[in-house]
Amino acid sequence: MPRAFHSSTWNLYPYRHDLARWCCLGIAFLAVMAPAEEPILLPAPPPLPASSLGIAYDTPPVALTPPAPISKPLSWSATWHGWDGLRLELTRKTLLGQWVPGVTNLGPHHGVELLSPSRPPSSPWSIVPDLRLNETRLSARLGAKIAVDAAAFRTTGNLEGFDGGAQLRRARVFARGDCLLVLPVSYEIEMGYIPNEFFIENSFIEFQDLGMLGSLKGGQFQAPMTLVNSGSSRDMMFMEAAPPIQALAAGVEAGLQVGRPIAHQRMTWALGLFANGVGDDFGDATEDFGRAVTRITGLAIDRVDPEDPRSGTLLHIGLSGYFLYADSGSLRYRSRPASHMAPFVVDTGTIEADRSALIGTEVAWAHGPWTVQAEALRARGETLEGEGTDFQGLYVAGSYFLTGESRPYNRIKGCFARVTPTHNFQPGRGGWGAWELAGRWSHVDLNSTGVSGGRLSMGAIALNWYLHSHVKWRFEFDFGQVAGRNPSGHLQIFQSRLELDF
Repeated sequence: MPRAFHSSTWNLYPYRHDLARWCCLGIAFLAVMAPAEEPILLPAPPPLPASSLGIAYDTPPVALTPPAPISKPLSWSATWHGWDGLRLELTRKTLLGQWVPGVTNLGPHHGVELLSPSRPPSSPWSIVPDLRLNETRLSARLGAKIAVDAAAFRTTGNLEGFDGGAQLRRARVFARGDCLLVLPVSYEIEMGYIPNEFFIENSFIEFQDLGMLGSLKGGQFQAPMTLVNSGSSRDMMFMEAAPPIQALAAGVEAGLQVGRPIAHQRMTWALGLFANGVGDDFGDATEDFGRAVTRITGLAIDRVDPEDPRSGTLLHIGLSGYFLYADSGSLRYRSRPASHMAPFVVDTGTIEADRSALIGTEVAWAHGPWTVQAEALRARGETLEGEGTDFQGLYVAGSYFLTGESRPYNRIKGCFARVTPTHNFQPGRGGWGAWELAGRWSHVDLNSTGVSGGRLSMGAIALNWYLHSHVKWRFEFDFGQVAGRNPSGHLQIFQSRLELDF
């Protein structure tokens, strides 16, 4: 008796919609990635004589205009902009941009928008970026940053490890710009050397204009915390951040962040999730952690004279904080005395705890050549044995521009920005750059229940010479006391830094 044969077939009908979507996405991807080719123009056939058609023309025939030349599918340019570095731009037309002129080859301000017709593109609730399928584009600015320190120390008590001399504080190269590959993306890559280690400063990609989310940034960069750390180290009043900022605040870490300015750029907010990054230049010394960080700022007073922006007045207030979970089950806070060439003088060592929370407040007032700012931080945690830890610190700083300049304010980040001298250093033409006199007092306390990290109080006087917006020479005298731990004593620091970027 013959054996029965059972056959089975695949039923693809339920998956017809998914298959159609994937086919459409595949065709669009191939069209975007395919290079645009110049279309083949076939010669037009010669016109037939009018007599052969039996048509009499009242007017002479009009000559046909030859077709416009087709633009090259790939173009690039490289230009040197002096102190602003080398600029590169690469543009590549896609095949999709040639199919339906005026529809698929839309310009940069008329992208194909996946938005509801009832929701305009400018709506803050829109988080879908424009799709731009007509071309791929890459722009880049290439540059470098160099800073050289020199310092001499004088100590009392049993403080050790203070060796004077000169040091290459940082040497970095960077590339930043915009990239267009279906979606517009900003990027930055900055890496280089800090004493005794390779360091990645800012290396990230950023999607902008995401409506209520503002921008989405991913990579390694400065966590959004404190007024000082939110700006560039080049734009600080002093050579290094104050000891409480070094000890307690978050530094450059790897993570994701969203945020944007609001209220007509009078306020900013940011929220991010971070973990260990590559390198350790400053910030708390905890390892193997996850950290949620947030910061919100606002301008309580915002008076700007359009005719003379340097005579304006602003009052900045801010609040930041983080919650940290350490997978290693240990925390650590430490700080140098305002000089990177000095050793760590306050240090909690390893604290057996797996979580902590910090809150920081900030305030700054600027009026013409005057600037005053202050920040306070407090970190609280709990050891594995159930004992609470409490560390805090604060600083107050102020500066005055002897040559009349004012410190600019970045409304996108909520911090101070690069100073531009009214007259660059050109002795032959009467230009001597900008001169700034600054002072600071700070205190950090790393002693708590069962922890003897020490207390550090520091004062500082600085004279900053801005030869150019890209060249700065700093002169600084720091003095202070280490107490509450061993070793302890008094210290004095004479230091200088020459830094430039392009």
